[in-house]
Amino acid sequence: MKKVIYIILLIFSIAPALAVGQSVVTGVVKDASGSLPGITVTEKGLKNVVITDPSGKFSISIKGSGVLVFTSMGYVATERKVKAGDNVSVTLQSSSQDLDEVMVVGFGTTKRITNTGAISTVKGADIRNIPTSSVQNALAGRVSGFVSVQRSGQPGRDASDFFIRGVSSLNSEGNQPLIIVDDIEYTYAQLAQINVNEIESISILKDASTTAIYGIKGANGVLVVKTRRGAAGAPKVNARFEAGVQSPVSKLKFLNSYETALLVNEALVNDGQAPQFNNASLEHFRMGDDPYGHPDVNWYEEIFKPASMQYNSNVDISGGTDAIKYFISGGAFTQDGNLYNFENEGNQVNSNYYYRRFNLRSNLDVQATKSLKLRLDVRANFAKINSPKAGNIVSEVFDFSKIHPYSAPFLNPNGSYAYASDTKDLLPTINARLGTAGYRLDRRNDLNILFGATQELEGITKGLSFSGRVAYAGVEANAREQGRENPPSYLYNPDNDTYTLNGPKYVLDNYTLRAEQGDYNSRVNVQAYFNYARTFGDHSFNGLLLYNRESYKERDAFVAQNNWVPRNFQGFTFRAGYDYKQKFLVDVTAARNGTDRFGSQQRYGIFPAISMGYNLAKESFIQDKFKFIDLLKLRASYGEVGSDKVDGERYLFDQVYKPNGSYSFGEVHKGTNVIIEGPLGNSDVTWERSRTLDIGLDLNLFKNKISLVADYFNTFRYKQLIESYSLQTNIGVGVSATNIAEVRTRGLELELGFNDNIGAFSYNIKGVLTYFKNKIMYINEPAVAYPWLARTGHQINQPFGFLFDGFYTAENIPTSPVPAGYNQIVPGDLRYKDLNNDGVIDENDMTAIGKPNTPNTSFGLTLGGSYKGFTFNVLFQGTTSYSFSVQGTGIEPFQSQFQPIHQQRWTPATAATAKFPRLTSNPTTINSPAAYMSDFWLIDATYLRLKTVELGYQLPQKWLPLKLNNARLYVSGYNLLTWTNYSLYQQDPEVTSNTAGDAYQNQRVINFGVQIGL
Repeated sequence: MKKVIYIILLIFSIAPALAVGQSVVTGVVKDASGSLPGITVTEKGLKNVVITDPSGKFSISIKGSGVLVFTSMGYVATERKVKAGDNVSVTLQSSSQDLDEVMVVGFGTTKRITNTGAISTVKGADIRNIPTSSVQNALAGRVSGFVSVQRSGQPGRDASDFFIRGVSSLNSEGNQPLIIVDDIEYTYAQLAQINVNEIESISILKDASTTAIYGIKGANGVLVVKTRRGAAGAPKVNARFEAGVQSPVSKLKFLNSYETALLVNEALVNDGQAPQFNNASLEHFRMGDDPYGHPDVNWYEEIFKPASMQYNSNVDISGGTDAIKYFISGGAFTQDGNLYNFENEGNQVNSNYYYRRFNLRSNLDVQATKSLKLRLDVRANFAKINSPKAGNIVSEVFDFSKIHPYSAPFLNPNGSYAYASDTKDLLPTINARLGTAGYRLDRRNDLNILFGATQELEGITKGLSFSGRVAYAGVEANAREQGRENPPSYLYNPDNDTYTLNGPKYVLDNYTLRAEQGDYNSRVNVQAYFNYARTFGDHSFNGLLLYNRESYKERDAFVAQNNWVPRNFQGFTFRAGYDYKQKFLVDVTAARNGTDRFGSQQRYGIFPAISMGYNLAKESFIQDKFKFIDLLKLRASYGEVGSDKVDGERYLFDQVYKPNGSYSFGEVHKGTNVIIEGPLGNSDVTWERSRTLDIGLDLNLFKNKISLVADYFNTFRYKQLIESYSLQTNIGVGVSATNIAEVRTRGLELELGFNDNIGAFSYNIKGVLTYFKNKIMYINEPAVAYPWLARTGHQINQPFGFLFDGFYTAENIPTSPVPAGYNQIVPGDLRYKDLNNDGVIDENDMTAIGKPNTPNTSFGLTLGGSYKGFTFNVLFQGTTSYSFSVQGTGIEPFQSQFQPIHQQRWTPATAATAKFPRLTSNPTTINSPAAYMSDFWLIDATYLRLKTVELGYQLPQKWLPLKLNNARLYVSGYNLLTWTNYSLYQQDPEVTSNTAGDAYQNQRVINFGVQIGL
């Protein structure tokens, strides 16, 4: 009996332990970049909480609900239903909707709940796997206020131009935002070289309250990059390897020899000349039975491959102790060009386009004493950009004057090079010059070093600290060219099997090696500032007092006396903030700084700003009656900032004299160096000023599932530096710019987000919209003959031209206006409106047409989700209110290769449906966009792109070998699909207007990657 009692007692004593063991749930929490330490895991409805370890792993004993909630600042809260014994893998989606989301601002941080300025943010993890070489390419459509245009897809030169809240300056460089990386200024080129793997977050500072801290440099908005840093814990190693296939976003189409010859004949007949090709030649072209006597070569398809490769590899290691923390990253990026390889025998040069980049970064944080922190950041970048010595190959393919589809065979029968014997320049074929002409290799090395120290001053008062930083940035660039003259080329006669040499040379020249110095500059920045942050009960205070000095020096290849003369900037900044219960918020900023580009009396200025916020969600009448409102914050800011990015001489206040070649004196030539008078100085010149009013709303609903950020802004940019429009051009000397122009810009920005989960499926949707419109208020414009000629009242860079009024026909020619000085109008020519009704088409009939070439409306829609180990993310991005035109070799017959649109030209039979004017070989007719720009040629460039797609799968922990703690496979895409609403041009909608549109084509990329972590 005693044994039975002992057994019963033993069972009851171990049962709870067995039950506890069986109720344990384990797992790992990750995001797209790998495991996540510090994630809070809570059993829903209970006070049962654990935190993930440094490897993202957790173990929790479930006690009732069987639903785990995973939360962390910056991530969407995710629920997962579990049962005892489960081992789960949870992938969190990043979120910008969290009230405690930390936002990086100038020389500090803020939280979304207490922020009073206009700021948009992107996490580095959200753009890390986008297969593009430049970080600014990855931001389009993701944040409001950011407007970008990618003008080229050339390897190493495909970085987008970008603007914050559009353009408001009449100066060509006056709209470039300030770029700050870890509180140090970077250039556009340096930003394009940053490895996205190094980035923790990016903030876009848009209103005066957030940019006034930069004073004279803040008028164009500020892009702030914060790089990744280490955290205490065991070393974490992450590696990512990618391979991608590139191809042009659109394939160019040109007519073949038969189709081209027909249109050439038609154009010549239209001009009253004899046809160039007889029926026998046309038949040979049509049949393709005489490839050497009547060639038919599609030079685009013969020169450009349908696809090329790009590769990206990154390895980083982070970790440390409470005393020392580190983040070390290395990356290699390779982007090949789309040209075929045309190397000849013994040729060892690479004449293709390509880009090679190597990045290294080390961020080190040291807790030297209990109150003293040190940091040392080192970044090195090495880049190479290769291009053919033969020139712009896209332009070569477009250019009808250099080669036709019937000019020459690709190679002669004996393998020798052919040449375009029917053109003026008699150039060897494109493949011949690519195979022999050589290359140009541009090399650039960047070095950035930052040393900083922060001393807590708790002995004086709590929350006070002092920081000092010294930063150095150096750039050294050079170019190497290995080239030679055109190769021997021959005209083959298939009738008698003979070859005729083009020129005197039978053999290739030796290569000539040439080198040149490129950018060579250095920048030293010194900062010293006091920081204060302290809370007294319900009252929170923060403050900053900053001294900032910068000296920039460069080698000037054109003006020797400017070599290494420093350009200096210095200033003081004060910022103070207060909030009461996170309900009433106010921030004040004032900066006094200046630059030596202006005279001593105009050098310094004061730039103040104030912003306020009122969080109604903290009021009891909201909390009691509208519990679904998490954040309802009204905010407003007003302030003034400046800009010293203006065109003109180095010192605008100074009279300058420049060397300008030589002049010969005496009867025998003897060159003497010449100095010419430069523009007159202007002692009153100073920086441009910008006043901005911003009114905003931040709204979060239903436990932060829905978020809205809305801003209205009104910017008045005044004292803009321009040359007066009313100044006579025959005064005999140049003048410096004067502070006279005024522009007003108004706009609206929206960011709307939603995130939720359905069981194990988490999803998020985010839409962004940016709209702005500027208006020139004053440019000292002289009186115009007619009101439609005035530029005042229009947008910056507003195109002007003629208004298309159909085609001339035999019936309307007698009663239609005639272009001034134009001898003969014929049916099929473009007809324009005579705005002043004087019967003549001239410059007085030009008016505002279309839109500027910078979009004033841009938008994006992001769709993301995760299910267990699977994730997806899709971005649609587009722009509207945006125009472009193409001219010359890009579209005009006999300058451009003939294209499908030319087959839709005007003829008597197609008069009712024609989409192109009659064909002519005369480049100066009324049909030429170069001679007569009109809204026929300037088209609406609205487009929508499937900008990026990413599909990924996180491998289960049990599948991982060795000591791997995470592994992820993914496929991503960039510029996958594009929808436009025009058919006149083949060029990409982001092409630069009023050009031939012959830039290297933007690329579509399909990328495959693997990411592993230890």
